[in-house]
Amino acid sequence: MRVKSSSEGFPEEVDGAGAPIGEYSVDNQIGFLLRLAHQRHNANLADRLSRYNVTPPQAVVLARLLECSRLSQNHLGRLVAMEPANIRDVVLRLKARGLIRQEKAPDDGRLLLLSLTTEGETIARKLIPLSVESVKETLRRLGADEAKTLRALLKKLISE
Repeated sequence: MRVKSSSEGFPEEVDGAGAPIGEYSVDNQIGFLLRLAHQRHNANLADRLSRYNVTPPQAVVLARLLECSRLSQNHLGRLVAMEPANIRDVVLRLKARGLIRQEKAPDDGRLLLLSLTTEGETIARKLIPLSVESVKETLRRLGADEAKTLRALLKKLISE
């Protein structure tokens, strides 16, 4: 693999075929930057949640159930952007801790609905301020307008 630098210091070629990459840099790639920001925020949040022995994915499941009351596991997984295997694992762990319960839907006995137990609701309500603190810490280098713009741009990126 050949890599040579342009006069500006950017690599111009990356492979034997001489494919130009111009001003490409991993450090400027949106996916890389989003991943780093996510990792920083997730570590910050995980540290705060650890006092309740809850992970960030578990916290978002508890918060979503607090918002929505009762959901099927499939619907919950979609609302928290988790793959079926991952939501299954999170639900199993939260059920084992007695934070969520599962019951048959009144109008369809085949459909199982998840909801918070009393303890689950108590924990979920305690986690919300920790999440808010974590977001403030993550965004502390941004002004209020910048943080608002970032949130709006991220929502725009994920909208369909």
